Amino acid sequence: MINLPLVFDISIGLIFIYLTLSLIASELQEYMSTVLQWRAKHLNNSIESLLSGGSEANSADLQNESVLSDGNEANSADLQNVKKLVQNLYNDPLINTLNHGASGIIEKKMRKVTRILGKQNIASKKSAASYIPSETFTSTLLQTLKLPELIQKARMGNGESKENLSLILASYHELKTAIEAPPDSEEYKNIKKVYGDVDHELKTIVKTLPDYVPHSVITSLSALAKRSQFKANNLDEELNQFRQEVETWFDRSMERASGVYKRNSKGIALVIGFILAILTNTDTFHVISRLSRDSALRAGLTQYANQAALNQNASQENNLTEFKQNLDQELDSVSLPIGWTVNNYCQQFDDLRDCTKRNEHKKWQSRIIPILRTILGWIISGIAVSMGAPFWFQLLNKFINVRNTGSKPVTYTKDRPSSNS
Repeated sequence: MINLPLVFDISIGLIFIYLTLSLIASELQEYMSTVLQWRAKHLNNSIESLLSGGSEANSADLQNESVLSDGNEANSADLQNVKKLVQNLYNDPLINTLNHGASGIIEKKMRKVTRILGKQNIASKKSAASYIPSETFTSTLLQTLKLPELIQKARMGNGESKENLSLILASYHELKTAIEAPPDSEEYKNIKKVYGDVDHELKTIVKTLPDYVPHSVITSLSALAKRSQFKANNLDEELNQFRQEVETWFDRSMERASGVYKRNSKGIALVIGFILAILTNTDTFHVISRLSRDSALRAGLTQYANQAALNQNASQENNLTEFKQNLDQELDSVSLPIGWTVNNYCQQFDDLRDCTKRNEHKKWQSRIIPILRTILGWIISGIAVSMGAPFWFQLLNKFINVRNTGSKPVTYTKDRPSSNS
């Protein structure tokens, strides 16, 4: 017959160990992501991918220096322009002020090493923003392209752009050559239709236009402008709708980028979990064996886990933070069945010490089976640790509630009407 209280106590002890290691792993991963600027680099790559057209091929080419220097000249030049445009966006004060660089000595040294060893340099800065609001991105992008000045000039003229914003974007790349073309040329006539008279003011604005604007950006903005045109009744509404379309375009791209980052983080968490399981010698099979045999150890872990669950007074996130703060103090009184201590090592590999007493032809089996079992135990522990502290903290609370026959009941007089009322 199954001893359910024993099974629950073993499960609680095992979950508590997984939770402890998950907290350590999450701290390590957060520190590494901060020092190595994983979020900032991923954001930079995501913006480059967005401005290059969003295709996987272009995203891969942007990270491949050989493609940028060789291959198709037109495509290579466009990808180079994408990187230049992103660099100028990051240098803009609106985005530059979002950056919070490392302040600690260790963080600065680590970032210096990664800059020396790494191939990427985000916007030629020592550090970069890890989050950019869509409003800030939209304002910075449009201002970098000088679109507000062009729109204002077009509205002051007598061109057809008063009726259509997409005409301004369609003529963007030919502006510099068109204003210098002969008045009877087709290019000059097209510009005159958009802006009216080609005067000194227009020429001054055109001279300030950046030379590194890729065609993919203008193509994307033109599509957004056409979409906003169908949703607006006049040019003012069209401009406001256009800004909203650009913000939505950016937000949706960042949502996809966030999903990619989370998947990559899962892989990194798995690697950290495996390494941590080996360094701490957390063998799941050995932990279960120790908990099933050592009643004092089992009772100690269960008691602390039960106390941690009963002390909840806020949301799960706050409880986890409080649990983390009290963990070091409580672990001093509990001896976990992990680590490379002599006592734990001897109990874990007890079969290896007795293998010399067995038959000669069974020696290799007596040696290899405990080693394989330990490796498998490390793998299981690594996978468990990578699942994250919030998962194990929530599961621990559920086990505690079931073990204590449900959650603590509500106060009768406070939450229920009395029998006299």
